[in-house]
Amino acid sequence: MRRTLEEAVLPAFVALLVAAVVGDILILSFGQNPGSVYRILIDGTWGNAYGFGQVLYKATTLTFTGLAVAVGLRAGLFNIGAESQLAAGGFLAALAGLVLPMGLPALATLPIYLVAAAAGGAIAYSYTRECCDPIRQIRPRRCVRRAVVQGRSR
Repeated sequence: MRRTLEEAVLPAFVALLVAAVVGDILILSFGQNPGSVYRILIDGTWGNAYGFGQVLYKATTLTFTGLAVAVGLRAGLFNIGAESQLAAGGFLAALAGLVLPMGLPALATLPIYLVAAAAGGAIAYSYTRECCDPIRQIRPRRCVRRAVVQGRSR
């Protein structure tokens, strides 16, 4: 148990320490005080409601994009276009919001937004053509069909 905890925590701690040292060197190379720069950084992001909201907004979308890639990788699918799929899904959801009349209840519009976002992501996915088995370069439709029919991707 202790060994797995060390394996999980130690690399992250070392990465943060290296990032802080490299950041300090970079800040010092510009002739600034690292303490004051980090204080401004923390106050600007965590010190007010707007900054905190922006952190949550960006972290949530990136987290879910990473989870989407992880689910595909777990199924044996290789997906290289997750960021463009996120943008296309958001764009189609925004277009759906523009088309829908004002005053509709949220419970009626939310499924429409979700379907529009999924359609946008699927359209972007069909254009990436990078999926599944990078060695054999199988097309996404064949790979997905094989995964559904056979229950696995390899």
